[in-house]
Amino acid sequence: MTPADRLTTAPALDGTDRQAALATLAGIRAWVLDVDGCLMRTAKAGGAGGEAMPGAADLVNYLHGRGDRVLICTNASQQPPRVYAAHLREHGIDVPDEDFVTAGSAAADYISIHHPGARVLAVGGAGITASLRATGHEIADPHETGSTAGTIADVVLVAADDAYTSAQLNAAALAVDAGALLYTTVDVPWFHGGIHKSLVVSGAVAHAIGWAAGVMPTVLGKPSPALGEALLHRIGAASGAAASGAGPAAASTVAVVGDAIVETQLARSMGATSVLVLTGSTTPEKLAQRTGADVPDLSLPSVADLNALLTTQSTTVS
Repeated sequence: MTPADRLTTAPALDGTDRQAALATLAGIRAWVLDVDGCLMRTAKAGGAGGEAMPGAADLVNYLHGRGDRVLICTNASQQPPRVYAAHLREHGIDVPDEDFVTAGSAAADYISIHHPGARVLAVGGAGITASLRATGHEIADPHETGSTAGTIADVVLVAADDAYTSAQLNAAALAVDAGALLYTTVDVPWFHGGIHKSLVVSGAVAHAIGWAAGVMPTVLGKPSPALGEALLHRIGAASGAAASGAGPAAASTVAVVGDAIVETQLARSMGATSVLVLTGSTTPEKLAQRTGADVPDLSLPSVADLNALLTTQSTTVS
């Protein structure tokens, strides 16, 4: 069964289930929405080359209209956030550049907070270098040789690219072997955007570097606590919580919506509510196999069903 089939064959909520779902979402005023397999059906990360899921634009418009905070978050990192945001707008999903978070932009934020002044070797494309420069980082040149070959960077960050070079991989392995920290934006083996799955090459590259240097990479994208921390701080800053001294947003007011287990795990790491949609990597059969903390707080056929649930609540209340 394809994700498109599941849009029409998944059962609708009955009255009891609807009330339970509404109770789960009571008090939610901030939303972290996944892209691939959730808002967009695509074979490439970040929604590239795909099409909007039915109801995706309506959901985002409704949430904005009622004054909720909405962040769009993807594990993609090959392009800067503004490029992905523009692509979603072309498909009718209204997201400002500043409300689009990539694993790369979140990683750059994390490094700037936890390793200020660090020199970073970026093993990835334009998206990660742009994010690092935007946060004021000095980017190491992988072609540096001689006595500094192993010490050209304090941090190695692996992100998405279509053209990794042997110079990058060699410099990264030498730097990590000499003591540099090894981070990766993604640590899952497969990408699934609702059409078919493909290898997450950046994750394989990060593990190859780690294998050579004897170090396991630390993930900064989904579902890491590092990303959850960054998202809560961004939501809090926008709502005025940080400015008033309250710090990050209260996790109890946040819902994470996505199609994969990493979104459920991200929600757990944040203490947020998890909403799973069955239009991407998770089938009803796979959902039935989940146990413990990997079971989402709420599962729905699609974002169209989430929008219908919320708008029905609004109509009932009014």
